[in-house]
Amino acid sequence: MSGALLLLLSVLLLAPPAVGQEGVVAAPTSAAGVPAHVVETALTHAVDPLPDEDLDAWLDDVPDPAVRDHLEGYNRSVFRFNEACYLHVITPLTRGFRFLVPEVGRKAIRSVFDNLQLPVVFINDLLQLAPREALTTFGRFAMNTTFGLGGVLDPASDVGWARHETDFGQTLAVYGVPSGSYFVVPVAGPSTVRDSLGEAVDIALRPDMWLLGFGPWVLMDVAGGVAAFDVEGERLDALRATSVDFYAALRAAYLMDRDASVAQRISLVRGDPGKASTGGPLDAAVRGFLGK
Repeated sequence: MSGALLLLLSVLLLAPPAVGQEGVVAAPTSAAGVPAHVVETALTHAVDPLPDEDLDAWLDDVPDPAVRDHLEGYNRSVFRFNEACYLHVITPLTRGFRFLVPEVGRKAIRSVFDNLQLPVVFINDLLQLAPREALTTFGRFAMNTTFGLGGVLDPASDVGWARHETDFGQTLAVYGVPSGSYFVVPVAGPSTVRDSLGEAVDIALRPDMWLLGFGPWVLMDVAGGVAAFDVEGERLDALRATSVDFYAALRAAYLMDRDASVAQRISLVRGDPGKASTGGPLDAAVRGFLGK
């Protein structure tokens, strides 16, 4: 499910409109609002932990994720609500989606919604003063919207315009805004104070919301969220089943993965792409922590 979908549901059901969830723009998220790549990283490295001596060296440089959770009482309460929502609402919707829509149709829906996120990526590329990435995003959106039938196909990748992700939370980080406390958004899931505000801005920047209006856009985003969760639900269940404290495992995985992606983006914007693509202590800590 997409971060935008879950943010809007939280606005409608529980939360004030000024709060949102950090969703990696255009990256599918799981039922708990966890970006798909966080779940994938957790499960992948659970079977490939670091050697103990390497892990100890890296962990000396990495703060305990619990130290950044200043709202743990509130966050755990919202987390329990989100788990109930996952069990009683999202899972049945996803099962119905799988039953009604064949795999080729589900993939096409996911591709279309990924394409609709590109204008937000483009604006954040510009705000981060990353003109090369902005041109790539613009060309990708134009080609896939026209020759790709609205994003169903991906001819842009065939000509070398690879997809990348960024969001307004990363834009704030580029300009030095700290992440603030870990923060669990109702329905939307893991975020931080900075990135939840960033997600709200990303939603406001989406042209399809302004073209369709708020109500129709929410309904359309529900479909995109269900399509995204169709891919990640089983892996999220596997992570849940292997975690002694699922809340703590998600918190650690989310914060470390988000810190690494923000650091990578800052390095790229500042002209050090080699450093941006290299694993560092955060990546190592994630692998070691989840491999225990």
